[in-house]
Parts: sequence; C-alpha cells; structure tokens
Amino acid sequence: MENANIGQHSSSCNQETSEPKHCWVCFGTDEDDYESNKDWVSPCKCRGSTRWVHQNCVQRWVDEKLKENVSVKAHCPQCHTQYIIVYDEVNCLVRFLNKLDKTANQLCPFLAAGVVVSTLYWSAASYGAITMMQIMGEREAITMMENTDSYMLLLILPSIPLSLILCKTINWEETLLLFVQRFTSQLPLLRTIMPSFLCEPINNSTNTVQFNSVVNPTTTLCAALLFPTTATVVGNLLFNNSSYSYLQKTILGGLVYIAVKGVFRIYQRQHNVIKEKTRKVIDYPDTGAEENN
Repeated sequence: MENANIGQHSSSCNQETSEPKHCWVCFGTDEDDYESNKDWVSPCKCRGSTRWVHQNCVQRWVDEKLKENVSVKAHCPQCHTQYIIVYDEVNCLVRFLNKLDKTANQLCPFLAAGVVVSTLYWSAASYGAITMMQIMGEREAITMMENTDSYMLLLILPSIPLSLILCKTINWEETLLLFVQRFTSQLPLLRTIMPSFLCEPINNSTNTVQFNSVVNPTTTLCAALLFPTTATVVGNLLFNNSSYSYLQKTILGGLVYIAVKGVFRIYQRQHNVIKEKTRKVIDYPDTGAEENN
C-alpha cells in the first residue's frame, strides 16, 4: 500500500514538473530563461503552471511587501499561503545585535513620548511660575511658592497655562452678540450703535445672522499665553499711581483689556454682518458696449 502511494505521489510530481512553468511576476516561461534567472521555486499551494515563480522575482516581490510593512508576513497573493523563508545562520554576536536593535526599535517610541510629555510638563510648570511672579510680583510670588506644599505646587503650576487656553476657547463675544440681537429692537441706544440687525438684507440667503465661529488654534494659543503679560502691562499703565497691590493692578488691567477688546471685536463683527447682508451679484459688463466705446 505504501509503495502504491509513493508511486502515485512520484507520478504526480513528475507530471507537475513536466508542465510548462510560467512566472506570475515577470510572466516568463522556462523556455525563455536567461542565464541569471534559471532558478524556479514553488513556494505555495497553487497548482498548475502558475505555481512556479523565479527565485529572483519572488525575492523582489517579498522585498516590496516588506518595504510597505516590515511586520507583515509575505504570502501568496492567490492562495494566501505564507511563504517559508529561511536564512543562513549567523554567529551569536550578530544575533545579539539584531535582538538589541529590535528591542530598541520597540522601546524608542515610548521613550520619545515620555521625553515629549516631560518637556511639555516642565515647560508648562516654568510658564506657571513666571506668570505668578509677573502678576503677583517677584517677592510675593516666591514667598507664596515657598510656603506651598511642593506636590501641590507641581500640580498648580502646569495647570495655569492649561486654564488660560481653556478660558480662551470660550467664545463669550458671540454669546453676547446673540443676546444683544434679541433686544436690539427694544432699546434705542442699541439700535444706534448696532444697526446691522435692523438693515434690510439684499440677498435672502443672509436673513439669519451668522457669526464667524472658526477658531484658529495658533491664534488662540498665543493670545492665551500672552494674556498675563498684557494684563500686567495694561494694569501698570492705567493704575501705576494708585495704591492697589501688584495683583490688583494685574486683575484690573486684565478686565479693562478684555472689555475694550470685546467692544472692538463686537463692533468689527457687526460691520462684517452689514457687509454680508449687502452682498449681491451684479450683471456682467456688456463687451459689445465696451468695444464701441
């Protein structure tokens, strides 16, 4: 029985080897082999002439697949059989260096992420300390930080720039504009200052007032981080001769800056709304009349 199976297997092998070979990569056959492309290999479960492929062709194909993704396993695109790839043995030193490179490649992304997070954290903490000295005065800020628990200080200082950025994302000006829009027709003073809600729109597509709510991340970040400096400068300019403390001057300067900036922003948006409401499409100029002129 075993001899019959062996004979049947050998006859099938001889039949397959006698079939014409067609490389599915370069579409070459065994009849037009070149000197450098004579090695054939059957690396998968495919049957027939397409099971064969040149060794050089399949090597190039594997290289392309590994170039796209190193972790992927090369397999046949037709029957999806994973290729059995073997390498010559290397010495112990090379194996150790290869494992070392593989371990480094796996750990480096986590180390890089840790470095980036640590840099951001200590930058935020340094900014928080500088901001406290700026708005409270150097001596008072240092005294307060010395009397505060160190762990609490490590939590509070980085939260200062984060709080400024989060507060900057609150679009209170647009909320105030929508509130004013409801009471404009009832208050004569608002009808004089903000006439854009009362003007008759030319185009029907802008009957509903829409404000520009697009937030620029870089503008928001810079404005939030520069706000303590601006508040300190405004407070020193307006309340320099007063008896207020350094912190009180900074708070008053920040409030004045927010109020004045808000008024100008609301005024700007109102007139932009007027411009949008007066938008219209005009007739194209007559070319014949231009040529006669």
